[in-house]
Amino acid sequence: MAWGFLGGGAWLHDGLVPLLVLAVVGHVYTAALLLSASLRKSRWLFGTAFAEWKYYLIMGWAPATFAVLALTVDVRFALFAVVAGIAGMAGETLLGLAWSRFFAPPIWTYSYRSLLGGKTATINVLPWMIGALLFLSTGRLIGVRPGTDLWSASSPLVVSAAALGLGTLCSWLVLAVVWPDDRRVRRFTKARFALFCGPILSTAVALAVVCDTRYLVLMAAFALVGTVTEYAYGRSMSLFFERPLWTYHHLQLDGGHSSVVTLPLWALGGLYFYWIAAQLGLA
Repeated sequence: MAWGFLGGGAWLHDGLVPLLVLAVVGHVYTAALLLSASLRKSRWLFGTAFAEWKYYLIMGWAPATFAVLALTVDVRFALFAVVAGIAGMAGETLLGLAWSRFFAPPIWTYSYRSLLGGKTATINVLPWMIGALLFLSTGRLIGVRPGTDLWSASSPLVVSAAALGLGTLCSWLVLAVVWPDDRRVRRFTKARFALFCGPILSTAVALAVVCDTRYLVLMAAFALVGTVTEYAYGRSMSLFFERPLWTYHHLQLDGGHSSVVTLPLWALGGLYFYWIAAQLGLA
């Protein structure tokens, strides 16, 4: 159904519903948090020392958003939250492993509660949940629907997975042939980064040729949404903690809060979460 409102029949595009709930819950939660801190004359909110309880209290609007969506729109949003949080941590871990094959140092460093050699962090579950929700809304608004037969040979999910796998294999073969003596140093260069992004390009081209040219628009939108919201989230959280939650190491923007390298990565990341939503019948 393309139109609906909190499970009812009012005229509101289904891509806007999650954004509306996110905005309302986020503002109400933040106002309540600030009011509580003000009435108690508490200074904990404005100190910069990191504490896990403080982080989760500040981020309470994230699970609250999914709770409201599950209760008022579709109960599957509760499952989507759990799956997206876990899948986000798994996805960035795989990305970190792939990156280490091409480059050193790692793509990012997490400042708090890092896992697996810094490739992910336990506190990332909540922002991955929200990121997945934004990608779902983006896909709904653009109107590129993956359909119900997700595992047919010509479905967008299968086409993108095949193109990504083949592109990855080809890029690793080229890396071994063109830079055979650079396996230890793994220098970051624009040429090597372009090769690293080859599988993402092959995925976009395959989707456009086999499925629908609008997938090019969709992936471009995912790249923009992911880059902007990641930066806004990370920059805002730096107001509460003495160190940024993460630091990018290559082609940095604003001291490492973001990076040029994230644009193509978010194009693929958005697709990743959109397929998860499709598996749950939400896309």
